[in-house]
Amino acid sequence: MLRSMRKHARNWLMKLLLGIIIIVFIFYFGSIRGKQQAESIVIVDDNSISYTDFRNEYQNLIDLYRQRFGNSLTDDVLKRLNLKQQALNNLINRAIAIQKADQLKLCVSDDEVRTSILSYPAFQKNGVFDNYIYQQILRHYRMSPGDFEVSRKRALKIAKLEKLIKESVKVSEKEVYDIYRIQNEKRNLEFIKIAISDFKTKVKPADADLKKHFEKHREHFRIPEKVQVKYIAFLGEDFANTAKVTNEEVKDYYDLNKTKFTRSGGEFLPLSEVKDKIIAEIKSMKGMNAAWSEAKKAHDIIYQEENFEEYAIKNRLKTNNTEFFTGDNPPVELIQIKDVARYVFSLQEREISSVLSSPKGSYIIKLVSRKPSHIPILLEAGEVVEKDYIERESQRLCRKEAEEILCRLKNGEDISRLFREKRLEISETGFFIPNSNIPKIGFSEKFGEVLFQISEKNPYPDDVFYVDENFVVIKFKEKGNLNKKDYETKKVELKNLLLRIKENEYFQSWIEETRTSMIKNGKIKITKDISEL
Repeated sequence: MLRSMRKHARNWLMKLLLGIIIIVFIFYFGSIRGKQQAESIVIVDDNSISYTDFRNEYQNLIDLYRQRFGNSLTDDVLKRLNLKQQALNNLINRAIAIQKADQLKLCVSDDEVRTSILSYPAFQKNGVFDNYIYQQILRHYRMSPGDFEVSRKRALKIAKLEKLIKESVKVSEKEVYDIYRIQNEKRNLEFIKIAISDFKTKVKPADADLKKHFEKHREHFRIPEKVQVKYIAFLGEDFANTAKVTNEEVKDYYDLNKTKFTRSGGEFLPLSEVKDKIIAEIKSMKGMNAAWSEAKKAHDIIYQEENFEEYAIKNRLKTNNTEFFTGDNPPVELIQIKDVARYVFSLQEREISSVLSSPKGSYIIKLVSRKPSHIPILLEAGEVVEKDYIERESQRLCRKEAEEILCRLKNGEDISRLFREKRLEISETGFFIPNSNIPKIGFSEKFGEVLFQISEKNPYPDDVFYVDENFVVIKFKEKGNLNKKDYETKKVELKNLLLRIKENEYFQSWIEETRTSMIKNGKIKITKDISEL
């Protein structure tokens, strides 16, 4: 428990709150799309979980994560989250919870369901239940009130089971104090930095070394695929100057966007003071729309007639040419087009893209030529190979030196004498609250855990640390005093939060152990592998 808390000491509260939100919506409510009969993929005792249940649950998870993280949640991140397995586990966990609740004869009355729905914040307006909002939300999820009431009754039944299981969880005074200490106890470290650059002049590779290095790391020297394109840009600013703006449009824009035009005290600026700014904004929007329309018209003609260059000449449009570029380094003039590399690298030679947009305008891109990925010969890659060899060898020698120093210190050698011998300087961090970023040293993910393992009795960690082209040896020096008055002030709040964390961990652990046991005893039968879903 404490190991986990130490690892996430600085952001555990936010993770707790996010976790609670996920549990409420996913574990309790589950799929809130309409249920249909479909192929069974899991059987929990006599209860069947269908493929439709799974697909709905999976989509709910995707929707929730996208709402929480927005554009930062890429397809690659979604894949790593393993949401299919999460969805299947959620369905099985709910089936288990409902079964156990029924075995314990935990009942939910219609009045309890009604009270729960009336008090649910999502269905309220100004703190009062709003039937219109309720019906709108259910329609959005294609669900009838009757289906939702069944879903809510199931959720309340699971909540009763969860409450029953969590009642045995307690939080000790020591646990609360340990959490406070983790968050507030400051440390002071001694450290030395050994620079990798100091070893580069010592590395003199022979031809045989470079040849061996090249053969061992051939893939590292692979030159990625490159493409060269032509493009026509339809920039919004080129069309904005000729755009006409009426007084009615200005007035409508002002009325719809008053909150954009306020003084520091919150007072709305009069239209007369912001009219010129509004006109400029409307012209900019019209310019972007006109640019896209012209680009779309041009694209459709070029696509049909395959006359990219001829169309540009005929319509006095500038054709821009790029040098060859890789997918991770598109030309600066195209870099603001979202996913431009993905679009461009999917084209065939002489093929044009769809109309692509950036904050500046719209673009039509034609793939001119493609150079496939390849591994160069050693003669061609000689300088790159030599540089890589020196970098790696310098890092190896620097690490070896740091590890030797750490070993000698742990064996009891005098730190001052050793550092004089090595001509190294001892520095101090000053007092700081332990996390992954140490003052005067820098950032390493390993710091977050290691800093709680060293102490007066065990001042040295088991390893050295690579930080910003240096290897660092650290030593615990001293810890600061905790503020007892501050602890007493925060103790109750910490205890409540820690109790919620332990309760959730305990309930999840109970569910997982029950699921494992039921699978082992043949009470849960998974009829479809997750890779097939």
